[in-house]
Amino acid sequence: MRINKKKIDQFIGFIVGLGAPVFSIAIALETFPVLRDIGDTANPAWRLIVMRAISFGVVINAALFFAAMIWEREQVARGVLFSCIPGLIAVIYFQFIV
Repeated sequence: MRINKKKIDQFIGFIVGLGAPVFSIAIALETFPVLRDIGDTANPAWRLIVMRAISFGVVINAALFFAAMIWEREQVARGVLFSCIPGLIAVIYFQFIV
């Protein structure tokens, strides 16, 4: 059974794109260690820091997307673009629901 190269490239782009927001949240937790102690998602300070971390992850994803387009790796760029969907859901959740 042969796996399509386009699907592999999309999957790689998706995994790399998911890593960017996780990386930015890890940096935010290291930069602001008080976030571990707060633990309450209803706290406005916690929500602000998490929103900034997610936004930083989206900026990293944008850079990865355009780098993939420059290197003519359209399927990887598509995977990075699809990986922004969970970040978008998180932004909507923290901004409007919580």
